[in-house]
Amino acid sequence: MPFFLRGKRPGDNKRKKPLKKERLSSVTATAKKAKYTPDLDEEITSDEDEQYIKGRQVQGEEKEDEEDEETPQEKKVRLARQYLKELQDQKAQDEEDKVLDDEAIGIQLREDLLKASGKLRKTVANLYIKPELQDFCVLKSKQQKLPITCVTVTSDEKYIFSGSKDCSIVKFTLDGKRVGSIPGGRKGTEKVHVGHTSHIFSLAVSSDGKFLASGDKGGYIHIWNAETLDHLKKFKKHRGAISGLAFRLSTHTLFSASHDRMVMVWNLDAMAFVENLGGHQDAITGIDALVRESCITSGGRDQSVIVYVLVEDKQLRFSGHQASIDGIKLVNDKTFVTFAQDGSLALWTTLKKRPHSLVKAAHGYQINGLPNWITAVAAFVNSDLVASGSMDGFVRLWRVETEGHRTLKPLFAIPVPGVINSMAFTASGNHLVVGVGQEHKLGRWFKEKAGKNSIVVIHLKNA
Repeated sequence: MPFFLRGKRPGDNKRKKPLKKERLSSVTATAKKAKYTPDLDEEITSDEDEQYIKGRQVQGEEKEDEEDEETPQEKKVRLARQYLKELQDQKAQDEEDKVLDDEAIGIQLREDLLKASGKLRKTVANLYIKPELQDFCVLKSKQQKLPITCVTVTSDEKYIFSGSKDCSIVKFTLDGKRVGSIPGGRKGTEKVHVGHTSHIFSLAVSSDGKFLASGDKGGYIHIWNAETLDHLKKFKKHRGAISGLAFRLSTHTLFSASHDRMVMVWNLDAMAFVENLGGHQDAITGIDALVRESCITSGGRDQSVIVYVLVEDKQLRFSGHQASIDGIKLVNDKTFVTFAQDGSLALWTTLKKRPHSLVKAAHGYQINGLPNWITAVAAFVNSDLVASGSMDGFVRLWRVETEGHRTLKPLFAIPVPGVINSMAFTASGNHLVVGVGQEHKLGRWFKEKAGKNSIVVIHLKNA
């Protein structure tokens, strides 16, 4: 049927109404919401975090753009320049280190040369001030109830070794802790006891701290491992008491002196005897050695000093005291000090057969008018500082005049009650270790009840 003849449907005359604005906006919002479906596990960030993330993205994009813009050739040039700069910095650092190393080596070589020639002189004596009560440290051990006869200190200043009339050796740290001991034995048990069975008169430790040597009244020399105190060797060739032991610096060559008037040389690497050295007419009372292949001894009542030059196989003889020379110490390889029973203290050089300086009654006089007997001397090697001890209750410090080492000038006295049987400076000169007893180490001629059988460590301070 043609459309123009078709009848109208009901409702065709009704006008279609437009959608309301509110309804349209809600529809639009619903459509937008339908486009974004939120993830419930998504982390909600703050505005600052979003800005930071956006900033990083922007910077990363810029960096990627820059890298994309850099050509391979430009990258090679940049890396080459960076590598060249690193090489230049490393070369400059190496040159600086080399200059410092060369300077240190030069200083050490000059010092070694001065030591070898006996010309190294550190002028330190005037810097020291008198110690106070808190600068003293007293070390005692139950194994050493009798007088301390000898002390020695390792070159690294870690340990002190002391010998006594108890025939024992005790090892301390510098701050006073006892870390080991070697007990003494009874007389007559020499064949079965590992150690000394008579009074120990001398101790010496090698400069590398490997060997400890000890000598006693019976003529025995024992060699110990200085670290563990294990027994290594026993020597018995001397026919008298061992009055002194000394290691040549930086070697394992040991010199021993005895009341049998002989000096013996030992090689501890091979644990063997090397040779005898004679020349004294009376019991040798002291011995010392430094860098040179030589040793120096004091001859007691023959009132002489002998320098044994091993390389040239010759002896240099000196004399000047009017009483028995009881000990000797080297200040350097050309200068030494001696002390005698008449209380005199003498300064010598190998260039002159007589003392350059002789201080009479260096420790004053007794009540009976006789001078106090000097019993020990120590020298701070290669410096101008010397210490002396007696039975007058004082340790006295002396300055060796640097102008030619010709005179001894007193500095100050340190009160130490008792008989000073042995003394030793530490390698740095910061401490003086003193072995004290109520009796002299060689006899019982007198007794100082005010003293204690102990080791006194004195801290020496600078002004």
